[in-house]
Amino acid sequence: MENIFSSSSLLEVYQSLFEQDDEISFAVDTEGNIQLMNEAATSLLGYTAAEFNEMDYKQIIPADHVADVEAYFSHILKGNKASFRMMFQHKDGYTVYLSINAVPVYNDGAVQGAFGVGRVRTNEQYTSELLNGQNRVLQMIAMGAPFCEVLHRIVTTIERISPGHPCAIMVLNEEKDSLFHLTAPHLPDDYIQAIDGIPVADNQGSCGTAAFLKAPVIATNIATDRRWALYRDAALKHQLKACWSTPVFDNDQQIIATFAMYAHQVAAPTEADKRLLREATRLTSLAIQHYRAKEQIQKLAYHDHLTGLPNRRQFRQTLEQTITRYPDDTHALFFIDLDRFKFINDSFGHKTGDDLLTMIVDRIQARLDGSILFSREGGDEFTIWLEKTSGQDAARMANTILDTFREPFSLQGNELFMTASIGISLYPHDGLQEQELFRKADIAMYEAKKDNQNSFQFYTNMLDRQSLKKLKMESELRSALAREELSLVYQPIQNLCTGEIYGAEALIRWNSRHFGFVSPVEFIPIAEETGLIIPIGEWVIRTACRQLKAWQEEGRSLTCMSVNLSISQFYRSPLADTISSILEETGLDPAHVTCEITESMTMDTDNAAAVLQQLKSIGVFISIDDFGTGYSSLSYLQKLPLDTLKIDQSFVRDIATNESAKKIATTIIVMAHHLGLHVVAEGVETNEQLSILKEYRCDAAQGYLLGRPVPPDEFFA
Repeated sequence: MENIFSSSSLLEVYQSLFEQDDEISFAVDTEGNIQLMNEAATSLLGYTAAEFNEMDYKQIIPADHVADVEAYFSHILKGNKASFRMMFQHKDGYTVYLSINAVPVYNDGAVQGAFGVGRVRTNEQYTSELLNGQNRVLQMIAMGAPFCEVLHRIVTTIERISPGHPCAIMVLNEEKDSLFHLTAPHLPDDYIQAIDGIPVADNQGSCGTAAFLKAPVIATNIATDRRWALYRDAALKHQLKACWSTPVFDNDQQIIATFAMYAHQVAAPTEADKRLLREATRLTSLAIQHYRAKEQIQKLAYHDHLTGLPNRRQFRQTLEQTITRYPDDTHALFFIDLDRFKFINDSFGHKTGDDLLTMIVDRIQARLDGSILFSREGGDEFTIWLEKTSGQDAARMANTILDTFREPFSLQGNELFMTASIGISLYPHDGLQEQELFRKADIAMYEAKKDNQNSFQFYTNMLDRQSLKKLKMESELRSALAREELSLVYQPIQNLCTGEIYGAEALIRWNSRHFGFVSPVEFIPIAEETGLIIPIGEWVIRTACRQLKAWQEEGRSLTCMSVNLSISQFYRSPLADTISSILEETGLDPAHVTCEITESMTMDTDNAAAVLQQLKSIGVFISIDDFGTGYSSLSYLQKLPLDTLKIDQSFVRDIATNESAKKIATTIIVMAHHLGLHVVAEGVETNEQLSILKEYRCDAAQGYLLGRPVPPDEFFA
């Protein structure tokens, strides 16, 4: 064949480079025929110069890699430079990995071929690629990328670093007896179908056996490996000749998945391959556990952990959606309370009480149509939402539910007879809003409980004594500030690294001349409804800032005052201007103030971000209160200018006794730290809880164990 590179001018220019360079130098024509290879190439790849001259470059590239390399050379032959990774098949059969820089070669103004230099990838380059891949995966996890995309990135990262080794992640099913593919982007579909559902047992290919033995399984030759007898034909059909699989463990050392690398030639993994397998299994474990914990957090946000029923949050959302869709139809809200349930807990213990609750739920669910929403409100209270119904149908349903209590419940050898009281409110007759319907169903339930056990009661206007109390409370609240009936108590916040109390959370209290001490749970909603929360909230911020400044002037080392913001303050008032004015008035450093908001206040992410940016501009810190209980999406964490996450006490309460609760709480800590956020745990009541939080490097905590909310003169007592 004609050698287009034989001109003396080219040979004189490149001969020294070709023959003396320690790196591979090569040239190919437009047809892919190898025209030149230097001594370094013959040394590193095992072929003689004469053998190279008779070859098309595609002959020394693994078959599954040819298309990628052809695409690069096609790009070069169009007059472009290119840098890429490439595999060569050594004459002895093993693979050599090179980093290629190639340029087009011109003759008389036309591209006649390509010239390139190939460098064997160094350990430093390899490590850099691996670290970059790890960081991309971790960033995707932190930013809430879809689970399947994260796993796909793990696999493609390993495949990019080690070309020619298609990879797969298989996950254990719920029964923990079979494996199914989660991602395998470069394995043939019919092979995946043949392998899906592979049992976790001995002699079940590399993956099934690895999961069974809980140890890596290296099949260097699928054609002769006894463990591949059942799947050999499916693999060899696609030139899959070796498979190296490692089990993926969770933090409790339980198998959750496998990671596998395949090869198109008989081969054992190199040390570099083994390192890739170790890193791939670590990333896979991290990703699977993170997303499972995230799913559990979201499930807890919408479901009751004991019964599995929808919780009040999901119930209210569904109720509101129904009213929006069918505003002209009649709907019924049932409020169900179990009679004398406290007696069961006191007599038999809470474990028996929990067992009884689940039995009651099972009985009621068995009598309900699947389209009826049945929810646990909390404790021994439940709710039911009937869509498109009537008063008659609601009464029939109430009797159906009460009938489930006519037979005794058998617990610990005892037959327990239970009864229930049901209050019913009807939309739109009794109210147009969720809160009004709940209030009236609650009033009706208490009336049913007074009249007779195991009965139901519809709401009527005669039952509205609660409304009168509410009106009176609103009237009293309007003058509570002027009469100085409102006060603040302060709960200490402890730095878990140093043990020092560095801050306090300000909490409001109302000692009414008419009602006595009123819970914030009662009067804050009234303040929200009436708009009184705006002046009350401003008073809270001003009073808390003055108190912290006074303490600092006394020489106290407190550097943080947390104040809770209401949704009305957040969106309806010039919040940043108000706080800025208070800070100027009190002389308090803005960096010593933390504004706490709830997750539900961030649902309108764009508007929330705008308000928070205004607050950040004046120098205060922002904290998400009761994290994990108020919003279905975690994506807002990366969109909002946050400083602190406060783990809700519902996740802290069982951290020492429930492994799932512990995983959720610790996952929140790890996730928050990945995002650069400070973490405060709420509701710490035992030393065991505190010890676990310290172990997982939670930054700070508050709760009765560390200090109850107290008046300012008792804070340092």
